[in-house]
Parts: sequence; C-alpha cells; structure tokens
Amino acid sequence: MRISDFGIHSALRNLQSAMGWMIRDYKKEAKGLIEGRALFDAPMKKYTSLKVGGPADCLLFPENMKELGKVILHARRKRIPVFILGKGTNLIVRDRGIRGWVVSLTQGMKKVRMDGEFLEAEAGCSLQQLVQFSIQKGLAGLEPFFGIPGTVGGGLAMNAGAWGAELKDVLHSVTLMKEDGEVVERPRSRLRFSYRSLALPPSWVILKGCFHLKKGRKKEILERVKFFSEMRKRTQPLDYPSAGSIFKNPEEGPAGKWIDEIGLKGFRMGQAMVSDRHANFIINLGKATAEEILHLIEWVERRVYEEKSISLKREVRVVGEP
Repeated sequence: MRISDFGIHSALRNLQSAMGWMIRDYKKEAKGLIEGRALFDAPMKKYTSLKVGGPADCLLFPENMKELGKVILHARRKRIPVFILGKGTNLIVRDRGIRGWVVSLTQGMKKVRMDGEFLEAEAGCSLQQLVQFSIQKGLAGLEPFFGIPGTVGGGLAMNAGAWGAELKDVLHSVTLMKEDGEVVERPRSRLRFSYRSLALPPSWVILKGCFHLKKGRKKEILERVKFFSEMRKRTQPLDYPSAGSIFKNPEEGPAGKWIDEIGLKGFRMGQAMVSDRHANFIINLGKATAEEILHLIEWVERRVYEEKSISLKREVRVVGEP
C-alpha cells in the first residue's frame, strides 16, 4: 500500500468512527425528547408501500404539534438531518437507509374536525380517513381521492390528484411550521401549486390542511366514491407493493401509454417489475431491493427517450444514503 493510500484509508476510518459517534448521539438525544415512540435502526421497508429500504438511524412518532416542534428545534440546533415521513406511499428509500431522524406524524397527528362546510385535518391523517369522514358528514368534493393511500400532509406536499382532480381544487388553507418552530397559516391564494408539487421552503413542515367542501346527498357521494374505487381496482395493480405512479404525465400524454407502446409492460429486473396492468406502476414481486427498482426506473426512462424522444420526470421521491 502506498503512503497516500494509507492516509486516505486512515482518514476514512476516522470519518466513519466520527459518524458512528454522531449517530449514537442522535439516538441518546431523541429518547428524552418526546412521549411518543422512538425506534432505532428501524427498517424502512416496514414503513413504505413499496416494502424496500434500509434502516433509519432514528424513527420518531411525536404525539402532537408541541412534540413535533421540540424535535424540529432540537434537530436544527444540533444540525441533525430530519426527514418527514407520511405513509411512505410515494417514496423509495435506498437500501442503505436514512441517516439522522425520520419523523412520522401518522400516530399522533391525525385529528379531523368539521366547521360548517370546512374540514380541517392534521397532516398525519390518511386521505382515506378524510374521505370517509366527509362521507359521514354529507360533504362532497373529496370523492376522487378515495383509495389514494397517502396522508393529508403528503397529499398536499405533492398536490395529489386522481381522475382529473387535485387536492388544491378543494383547499382553503394550509398550516405550516417554519424551521424556527413558528406556526403560520397560508390561504390557498398565497400557495404556489403545480402538477404534483407545492412550492415550500424545504425545512418547513405541513401541519394541517383545511378543505372547503359542499353539502351533498350522502347516497350520491357514496355512488361517486364507489365509481372511483372500482376504476382504481380495474386499472391499478393493488395486489402487489408499489409506490403509485412512478412518472409524471408529460405534455405528450400519459406516461403509462408510452411505456406500454414500447413493450415494457411485464419487464423485470430481479424482483422489480413494470406492472402488466398499468405501465406507470413498478411493483415489488416480493423480495425486490431499492437498487433493482431504481435500475428498472432508469431503464424505462432511457428506453422511452430513445424510442419516443420523451423525457419522463419522476413523480416518486427517492431518499436515503446512496
């Protein structure tokens, strides 16, 4: 081994050792911060709909907004990386996992309340729960979102949509936590939505969404929910783990159409496969790795560009250590 090689390897060992101490410190500091659960080296495959992903150093479940604020402020002071996790439905976590703290709002922040024609839902509330609550109260407007397996926070962050409707269409306001812990409310008119996106500073956290709905007849609302539910069952591969639509629809037309036209339905890499029911879905046949799924995504992107001259943009988010 050359002298220079020895120096490089020594520096790497020192860096790895320092990182090990940092991670252990993260864990110690997390334990006393919240009353909610704190899990260490939590396998993210258990918390993502695709069922892939390595361990998160620390997975925290704050019970309320106050505890979330403590986590955010402490992490900012200590420069600990923080990732906010919804239901993990539009997400691919890499096989080496996530360094720092992952914060899930799904166990403590999922309340819904009604005020006339307005529904206010906390970020950890599932879209399914929100739609069901609106049905019970005879409020119409959320029917197309029945069956989308995300949370209110995640749905707002990506401006979730289905069957020509988007969450922004029924949104009244969003409550946010800034990086210094300050809580602010922003009306729909002050928010910049685009296709599958909401423009916010990356360190801000969505706390609540307030939706303006309309009074309707419960029977008619249920009929529309049933229609959209049956459409989803007919057209989407619900029998296998997936992350929903992998690509945004380009201007040229639905992404699934182009993937289908070049014959990639059913194409596999290991245990990752382009769904033979909906070509814009990649499914986990049982034991897929994140690496297999990402390689398959890259292959689909390359083939569509080569054969159709269309650049597909990803809708799914990829996080974790490369």
